Amino acid sequence: MKPSYYAIIPATVRYDKDLSANAKLLYGEITALTNKEGYCWANNEYFAGLYGVSCNSVTRWLNNIKDKGYISIKYKKKQNGTDRKIYLADNSAPNNIAT
Repeated sequence: MKPSYYAIIPATVRYDKDLSANAKLLYGEITALTNKEGYCWANNEYFAGLYGVSCNSVTRWLNNIKDKGYISIKYKKKQNGTDRKIYLADNSAPNNIAT
């Protein structure tokens, strides 16, 4: 049986007029993926395929969410590329979500 993940979009994100509806949905997807490992591991291609949009759109949404302070993104160089981890910011995550 596959695990069932749920998304949480707190009021601070939901009612932020500077975020598009798609950016808010992406934030919710990030919260769902963060539940398992404490960070979101998905790349832009994953999100683009999930929502049927371009990687450029995903990049724009991620940058918007990050610029608003709702997430932080950490990069680590590896031998075969770069590893990215997306973390929820403490000020946007509900108490029951790992940050």
